[in-house]
Amino acid sequence: MKNLLNKYRVQEIIPINYGWSGDKKHILICNNGEKYILRESPQDLYQKRNEQYFYALELNCIKENLTKPIEKGTLENGNFFILYTYLEGENAENAINKYSNTEAYALGFKAGEILQKIHGVKVVHPAIPWYDRYLQKYQKKIENYENCHLKLPKGEVILQFYKDNLSLMKDRPLVYTHGDYHLGNMVIDNGILGIIDFDKLSIADPYDDLKPYCWNALKSEHFATGLINGYFNNKIPDDFFKILKFYTAESLISHLPWSIKFGKKDIETAFFVYECAMKWYDNFNLTVPTWYLGVK
Repeated sequence: MKNLLNKYRVQEIIPINYGWSGDKKHILICNNGEKYILRESPQDLYQKRNEQYFYALELNCIKENLTKPIEKGTLENGNFFILYTYLEGENAENAINKYSNTEAYALGFKAGEILQKIHGVKVVHPAIPWYDRYLQKYQKKIENYENCHLKLPKGEVILQFYKDNLSLMKDRPLVYTHGDYHLGNMVIDNGILGIIDFDKLSIADPYDDLKPYCWNALKSEHFATGLINGYFNNKIPDDFFKILKFYTAESLISHLPWSIKFGKKDIETAFFVYECAMKWYDNFNLTVPTWYLGVK
């Protein structure tokens, strides 16, 4: 890291200790006041992170407030790094509470417009069709849930819906996706929204990027609604909410087995998210969740 720090004349390094990624993240502050984000990944993630770097370069054509890649390389310890621009602002998950419902809706609408622009960038890298890739993930998620010693109270209803609707994944388009698009990976600076943390950047079904809606809806239903409406410019396709429900089922049956690896607190979060989803979907009887407030 020494060579990189010297190159950018870094005078202060601030570790970033939140988030689920196993990467090491730091804010680098240079002697001219410029800031960067340094993301350091273990050697076994080299291929994945290297691909993501080139995906991220493709997104540089978007004139929006995104953190952007500057350079990549290998550190003295052998780890792979990507250096990103730094976006000023407060984490949007906390900041959204300071805004009125109308303002939160507008911020959500902007988030949707930005996501549509990300998805609008032409994919220039080869990719396996979504259904072919998803089938492997689908089978693994079912297996993990069925083998899990904990079960959701009405997990059989969710699992059956998931099993019955795999065909929804056929012929889905492929786009560059953020991979974890929600308030926790956004910042707000004086009312300006910015998008950060592209460590799950990939090529996938565009609707997959709308899957983490629960973290938005729990904070602000107006923001969550605005994001959907902004993404579709108030013209919601007929298939969208059924596919979103399918991805909800996927999230619920995969969250619980995943949480067990991290302990009691995360298991409790998995059950809490399940309870919210069952309320939003009236025990999985609805297609459109109740947090969605409609086109405004």
